[in-house]
Amino acid sequence: MDDRDLAHWQEQERERGYIRARLRLVTTEQGGRQGPIYSGYRSCWGFPPEVHADMHDGPLLIEGQNVLSPGEVAIVRLHPLVPDLWPEVSDGLPLGMFEGLRKVGEAVLIEVVAPER
Repeated sequence: MDDRDLAHWQEQERERGYIRARLRLVTTEQGGRQGPIYSGYRSCWGFPPEVHADMHDGPLLIEGQNVLSPGEVAIVRLHPLVPDLWPEVSDGLPLGMFEGLRKVGEAVLIEVVAPER
């Protein structure tokens, strides 16, 4: 991610807020990705069925680093593309990160950060 991309996401965070979560990428041996993800990666996020039945897109930024490999854990910032379609979320909510129907990551929501404006 270059400086221009980072500036774009920082502006989005100020205007729309974001969701912080602890993400663990599923290992390749467990059926996860074969390669790493990078800040700016866009994934599909799934919710527990009792919370919300649909999945929604949301790019992410990895805090303190630019890359995350299968099996690793990091704090990420999720940026729902269409926030109005996401259900209301709160701390402790588990989220699945999907590529198609394949679950490639498991996240737990840490906090919802409100917009600055």
